[in-house]
Formats: sequence, structure tokens, C-alpha cells
Amino acid sequence: MLIGKGIPNEYKGDYKPDVSYEPIPIYDNIIWNYNSEALHILLIAPSGAGKSQFLRYLGGMVLRRQHMLHVIDAKNSDLGRLFRHIGVGVAVETDEIIKMLTKIVNEMNERYSKYFAADNADIDANFTSLGLKGEILIFDEVLAALGEADKKQKAEIERLLGQLALKGRAVGISLVITAQKLNATDLPKSITEQCQTRIILGAVVSDETFHQATGYYKKDIAGAYKGGVGKGYAITPKSDGLAYIETPQMPEKTSDYIMLFKELRDRGTPYGEGR
Repeated sequence: MLIGKGIPNEYKGDYKPDVSYEPIPIYDNIIWNYNSEALHILLIAPSGAGKSQFLRYLGGMVLRRQHMLHVIDAKNSDLGRLFRHIGVGVAVETDEIIKMLTKIVNEMNERYSKYFAADNADIDANFTSLGLKGEILIFDEVLAALGEADKKQKAEIERLLGQLALKGRAVGISLVITAQKLNATDLPKSITEQCQTRIILGAVVSDETFHQATGYYKKDIAGAYKGGVGKGYAITPKSDGLAYIETPQMPEKTSDYIMLFKELRDRGTPYGEGR
């Protein structure tokens, strides 16, 4: 319902979707505002915790708002195959991942040169005031990608991610980085510290992973730990500490999700736009 909200049920040729910068609702008062310091997401969820379903939702809402979506699917899963089927660029192999990251970094630098480097550039400008489309990269299972890479490739992936994490905000480039677990040494702080939207899902989560993901410990939770499938905790710059969340429900079958996007396309929102 959230993905289709506001789109006419019958397309009569007079509806043209506009780029929207409206934050994406997650649960209760928890939102993802990609036009703020919270634009980068760190999502931690063990296998079976509902991560893929949540990523489908986030990706769908990005496309609904007519922004550009890129996907890195390090485990070559159904998630990547789904987005590839509806026309989204997907990278799987290490060389493809580096190529995609390099392309997005180059686009970021081009935006800086065009809109922010000139002497007469507006110092308060950002991608929304300039009317630019956002570019959102879902990097699913980042640790799996780094584990498959050789030493040189690993360093290059981390370097490129670090640039996007540090410089992406003004030009509208956002990272959604996911992993099944997280230890202190798994990712450079230059990346994780820029992810000010933190989400952790699942029933079985170690205390170290919970702390690395949220900055809190399970003992800090008021009451019993309530993580599960599609259930967990989030922290954002605007949230009042650690907040319990339940992720929005999505079709379980890939075919049903594809049908959802075909319906939106037939109602005037081509899912090929914004790519």
C-alpha cells in the first residue's frame, strides 16, 4: 500500500510522476530521510531475519519516488535477480562491484564539479534544492563481497565506499550497507561512522554485533529483547535513543513483487524511470 499510495488506480494519460524527496516510513515515527545526515543506512540481520524483504521495500520506495537505484548482490541471491528483472543495474562478481562503485563515485565527482565547485555556487545548495534525482546503492552482504576479493580488490572496494560515505550527502548519493553480523574490525570506521541510520533485525544477535550496529547493549533495552523475523531495533539522529521497529510487509514471492511493479507501471509509474 505504501509503494502504491497516491498513484491513480486507472491511468488516463494525465498522470506524470514527479521526483519526491519525502522520507520513507519504516515503523511508527522511524523514517529514512535520505535528504539529511541520516542518508546512509547500516542494516544488520542474520539469515532468515527478513532482511531481503525489507530491502525489497526500501528499493521499491526509492523507485516509487523516481530516484536511481543500484544493487550489489554479493551472494547472487533472489534479491539481485528480482531487481535485475525489473531493469535495475545489479553487480555480483568482484570486478562488476568495483566497476559499479567506480561509476557512482565518478558521477558523484561530476556533480560536485558541475554544481558545487564553481565560484558562484550556492553554499546552501544540495541535491533537492537543485532538483536532482537521488542515487541509492543497496550493497547487500558487504562482508561476503570483501571476503571474495583479493587484498588489492578489497582495498579498492573499501576506498570507493569510503568516498561515497563521506562525500555523498550533498549530491544525493546514499548507501544502504548490509551484513549478517558485524565486529569492530569488519569495516573501516570511515564507512560505518557515516551510517547514522542503524537497523538490526533478528532473534539471534550477539551482544557484540548489537553493540557495533547500534552503539547500545541489549541490557540497555527497556524490557525483554523483541527481535525476530522483520522485527528489531533502529537508531537515527532524530530518534529518541533505541527504538523498536517492525519492517513493512511485502509480498513473499518474487513473482508477486514483480506483479506489484507491473501494476504500478500500468498505472503510470514506469519502474524503468529514474535508472
